[in-house]
Amino acid sequence: MNFAPLDTSLIEQRLRDQVTALEEVLGAAEYSQVRELNGYRMGTAYVVLAAERNPAGAGPQAQRKVAAEAVFGVVVCTRNYRDTVGGAAQDEAALIAGQVRGALHGWAPPGWKPCIWLQANVLDSDQSRVLWLDVFTTTHVLGGNP
Repeated sequence: MNFAPLDTSLIEQRLRDQVTALEEVLGAAEYSQVRELNGYRMGTAYVVLAAERNPAGAGPQAQRKVAAEAVFGVVVCTRNYRDTVGGAAQDEAALIAGQVRGALHGWAPPGWKPCIWLQANVLDSDQSRVLWLDVFTTTHVLGGNP
C-alpha cells in the first residue's frame, strides 16, 4: 500500500462497465480543461476527487496505516434536442444519475469501505443541456511500507 490519494481510475472503470448510457468516462484532468457549458461532451461522465481527510484529526495517529475519508464527484453532461426548455435534458440527466448511483452506492473495491451517495446538484444548464453532479464518499487506507 502507499500514501497516494484515492484511485479514481477504479471508479471510472466501474462506470464504464456498469452505465451503458454513458458514451465516455473521463477524469479530473479532462474536466479541468473545459471552460464553459457548451464545451462539455454530451453523454460523458467526469470523475473528480474533491477532498480527503483524516477522520482521526489531531488525535493519536497510527504510524503505518491511516484511514482517509474521500469525497468524490461524478459530473455528467446530458443533452437533448426534443424540446426548447431543457426538460428532456433534465429527464436524461435523472436517468443517467440513477444508473451512476446504482453502480457506485454500496460498491467497494478491495481496501475501500462501500461508497455512499451524499448529494446531487445541477451545476449549470441551458435550453438543451444539463450539467449534473452526484457526490459520494468512501474511506480507504493509506499505508506505509511493511
